[in-house]
Amino acid sequence: MKIKSIIIATVLLVFGCCKTATAQLFKANVSAGFAISQIDGDELYGFKHLGFSGGVGVMMPIIPDKTDEGFQLSTEILLSQRGATNNHLTDPFEYHCNLTYIDVPLMIHYVDKRGGVTLGAGIQYGRLISTKESWTLYDTMINGMDRPLNINDHNFKKNDLSVVADFRFTIWRNFKFDVRWQYSLLPIRKDVGFFNSYNPDDDYYKSWYRDYKTHSLTFKVIYVFNEDNDTYHRTKYRRRR
Repeated sequence: MKIKSIIIATVLLVFGCCKTATAQLFKANVSAGFAISQIDGDELYGFKHLGFSGGVGVMMPIIPDKTDEGFQLSTEILLSQRGATNNHLTDPFEYHCNLTYIDVPLMIHYVDKRGGVTLGAGIQYGRLISTKESWTLYDTMINGMDRPLNINDHNFKKNDLSVVADFRFTIWRNFKFDVRWQYSLLPIRKDVGFFNSYNPDDDYYKSWYRDYKTHSLTFKVIYVFNEDNDTYHRTKYRRRR
């Protein structure tokens, strides 16, 4: 119920800001794009997982008189797909993991009015709403392959807390392009055991444990409401005669 309340309140706030008399103080936005991600701790490497990222958000200035520049507070409600992928090409271990989150970041942005760029950083709360995972090891014993044991015995945590940072710039008028980095501060899955078949008689090689964390980069197009089209246009200088 708490998650549904957050979603409803955020959506009402965003769209309400577009219609109220004080809308000039708030800048609502909608976004859509994709995320590339990996899961740190699963013994697989590379941002190979591709998923959707998008939603709605709102930004407000810390200083009310500076609505188009300086430091701004922002929040969003996003549907985000993160996970990991390893296809059966060069590795006999095939793994697919898709984690769908409702993410609510709280960020501080700095808007450079003259340059048309925005930098931001903050904390993000994520609620796991869907999990899809499959893994296959085609050979029972393969020397040198480090693979998880009893992975189905370890559930993913429902709550995620991440640090986020982003960079965005104006594409055209109210359209922005945003690049965001995300990394989990807390494990999303704890104490997953791994087995190394290189020397099964040696306890040192037999097993160890890892915590999983999500790590992603998102690329989105953002449309900002209630923003003057000339806000981020650079000053044109006249030629000297």
